[in-house]
Amino acid sequence: MTDKEYEQLISTASRKMGASPDTLKKNLEKGDISALSKGLSKNDKAKLKAVLANKELMARLKSAS
Repeated sequence: MTDKEYEQLISTASRKMGASPDTLKKNLEKGDISALSKGLSKNDKAKLKAVLANKELMARLKSAS
């Protein structure tokens, strides 16, 4: 997943959840997808899980906070 795809996923998920992108990123850092995945399509849930499983993306996420 590219940085652009990651940002699009965060943006889409935060809009669908009614949460800020920052809140979403903090929950991702914790690995908490239960609250995050509500209201997401099956495809978006799969992408979210892929982000959490990708150590490089998670490292970038943590460094961006």
